[in-house]
Amino acid sequence: MNDPIKLVSQGGSTSIHIDMRIDENGNLLFSGQDIGSAPEEIFGDSDYEYWLTVPAAEKDRLLLALLEKHYAGDAMIISTLREFMESKQIPCSFNSF
Repeated sequence: MNDPIKLVSQGGSTSIHIDMRIDENGNLLFSGQDIGSAPEEIFGDSDYEYWLTVPAAEKDRLLLALLEKHYAGDAMIISTLREFMESKQIPCSFNSF
């Protein structure tokens, strides 16, 4: 999955654009660009670009931390995640007895 996913696309006096993707080495890469008055005032240039890389070996830890942050205490997490994954066509299996 190398196609970027747009996380933020916001206009205004400072436009902010943030994407994420998995790079060719399996790293999770966030890239951002601010264009306009804020970077001009701070850096003297109207364009500011930045990146955050999560090494491939750490993606699972990030996934678990994010799930914990957003779903700790949610008794419906299994149903919620199952429905979400199905809506995104992400394979999963559910079992019960």
